Amino acid sequence: MPAFFSVLPFVLTMMAWCSSAKSIIGGTLTILISFGVMTFISSFISNVGNKRQNILFMVWGGAPTTMILRHSDPFLDQYTKQRYKKWLNMKVQGLEFPSLIEEENDPGDADQKYESAINYLREYTRNKDKYPAVYRDNVGYGFSRNLLAIRLSGFLVALISLGINIYFLWPNLNTDWEENISLVLRENLLGVGSGLVATIFMLTFWLVVNNDFVKERAFRYAKTLLECCEDVPRLSNE
Repeated sequence: MPAFFSVLPFVLTMMAWCSSAKSIIGGTLTILISFGVMTFISSFISNVGNKRQNILFMVWGGAPTTMILRHSDPFLDQYTKQRYKKWLNMKVQGLEFPSLIEEENDPGDADQKYESAINYLREYTRNKDKYPAVYRDNVGYGFSRNLLAIRLSGFLVALISLGINIYFLWPNLNTDWEENISLVLRENLLGVGSGLVATIFMLTFWLVVNNDFVKERAFRYAKTLLECCEDVPRLSNE
């Protein structure tokens, strides 16, 4: 999805100004999908996203799921955090969460215990039909992270697409803009639309897609994942 999102302005621009674009784009996509090129591109972007994720976790001070479970983190109130930890202690045999003093004395070991618990919880909620909110927020986080990883290329594609649309629209304009604006819109509606889309995408990559954009969705996913620790009925039935 991030790959398609980043090239959408260019695809619309091609369709607006190239009469054979539909067949060309359709044929190209068929070839790319048939030979697994799109799968390779998706895997490549995912790998780039994972590398960016490691950098983000270093900047943030850890993975959001790990940070939320720390005694020192204020994202959750202490009573909810205690309830989640009690649930996880009961579910994961041999896991005993550290006390505040133990966490302060050995933060590395404490984080490993939190990560182990989250690994269990991630597998526990793998069924997207039973836990649709976890699946939805996980996809949302992955999408935003991968968008950040290809932010520069997405911005450049949108900028180039905008330039192409302006290049083809410019000859249709004269000095009296008010008189021929309706004519331009009527005869080049798709071109004007693709230019607007390119502008919106360019501004989105420039102003919206950033570290804070990804961080918000990362913590949303972490919160949704940990909320599954309220699954008391499922615990009592097992």
